This record gives sequence, structure tokens and C-alpha cells, in this order.
Amino acid sequence: MINPLKKLINPIIIKLGSRIEKKQFTGIPIIIGACPRSGTTILLSILGAHPNIYAIPNQTYAFDRWENISSHNEENKKWRPTRLDRLYLQFIIHRIPKTAKRWLEKTPKHVRSFEKILDYFQDRVKLINILRDGRAVVVSKHPKHKPDQYWISVERWIEDVNIGLKLDNHPSVLNIKYEDLINEFEKTMVRIYEFIGEEKPENLNEWINNTNIKKSMHWAAPVQNIYAHAMDRWRKPEHAERVKEFMNNPEAVNLLKKLGYTD
Repeated sequence: MINPLKKLINPIIIKLGSRIEKKQFTGIPIIIGACPRSGTTILLSILGAHPNIYAIPNQTYAFDRWENISSHNEENKKWRPTRLDRLYLQFIIHRIPKTAKRWLEKTPKHVRSFEKILDYFQDRVKLINILRDGRAVVVSKHPKHKPDQYWISVERWIEDVNIGLKLDNHPSVLNIKYEDLINEFEKTMVRIYEFIGEEKPENLNEWINNTNIKKSMHWAAPVQNIYAHAMDRWRKPEHAERVKEFMNNPEAVNLLKKLGYTD
């Protein structure tokens, strides 16, 4: 049941937010999705350093819930997001730099709605999905939500990765590896900038100084330079049982091999 106050306020938020969107943003939006704990926040921060891009600080879940707006006789269903107020509220409450020509949103769960998002925007959107070694994902812990427990199940990693790979050849979708972002930073960022249609900043390596995303509830500390040693945390003895659970799942192992994680 919809809260009566929200039912009254949400249309106002959408009206004001969409007005800001039309006035401020002339470029097509960018949305990042993935299995959680795969590096979405760090990519948000890196891209947020580009003067043409406004990185929305909060996960909006604006494209998490949908309603069918097609008639019952239509074979192809048409979907409309029901939580757009959560996106437009960000435009209202945050100061958007005058140079920003497009918005960037990151909610990992949105990878599950990529097909609907493409249909809703009529392909006038750029979607980025980050893939990461499942062993590293399932041993990761969220610094704010139950920090003493593993955050992502083996089954969740399998499901989210498979969903993202379904659109691997779509021209509006880019799959990248977290490990490539770490090990081949400039090469990977050039690929991303080419995909979204932006020039690579001359001061790319100074992104920490220029981004508007310097803190996040998804990080244990303020933004830091990317580093490689985080990729091997899953090898620590303390995670041995968790990794064993992962490697005992045939579907997880097959997917790991498919993605090229062979060691």
C-alpha cells in the first residue's frame, strides 16, 4: 500500500526533478550495475571526476521496481519504473556542477533490470556491468551492513553475473572486469570513455582530487587510489572455508572458467 504522503509528494518531486534534468543534462545517462561488492562504487567515483558527468552520490534503486503499462492483448510488454522520484530527488537535493551534461547512477541491483532500462530509454542510455572474480566477491564484507558476515552468497554471484552476460553483445551495454580496472587502469578507462562517448581527461590519474564521490557508506574509509593487493584477499586462510564452499559449486566454477579466472 502506497503511503498517502508519498502519493502526494512523489509527483511533485518527479515534476521538479525532470525539469532540472531537461535543463541541465543534454547527454544520455549512464547506469552502473553488477553483483554487489564488485567495484561499482570505485568506478562511480572515477567517472565522477569527468567534468561532463554528474555522479549521483546515493544508490537510488529508481529502476528496481516496474509496472506493466501495456494492454493485456499486447505480446510485447511495456514497462515503466515506479520509483523515478528516487532519481529525481537527487537532482533536487544536490548541487550539480554547471559543466555536467549527463548523469551517472550506480545501484548494483539495477543489472537485473538492464533489459527493461534499455526498453524504457529506447536504447538512449549507456549501461556498464562490472564482473569480478566470484571468490573475491563472496568473501567481501560490507563495512556498514553486518560487517562481521559475508555479504554476497555464491548463488547471488552466479545469478547476477549470468544476467549481466545475457546482454554482452548489446551496443549499449559494456561488461568490464574489476581486475582490468585495477591492473590496466588507463587502458580500461579509455575503453569505458570510448563506450560512453566522452574524451579521456588529460588528468585521468588525478581523479581522486576531481571526483565528487570521496566518501561512501560502501567503503570502510574515504576514497583511495586503486590497488592490486585487494584482489587476492580471498586467498587468506581465514576465508578458506568460504572459498571451499564456492569451489564446491559446479555452476560457480564453470562460470569462473568462462570469465577467464583460471587460477
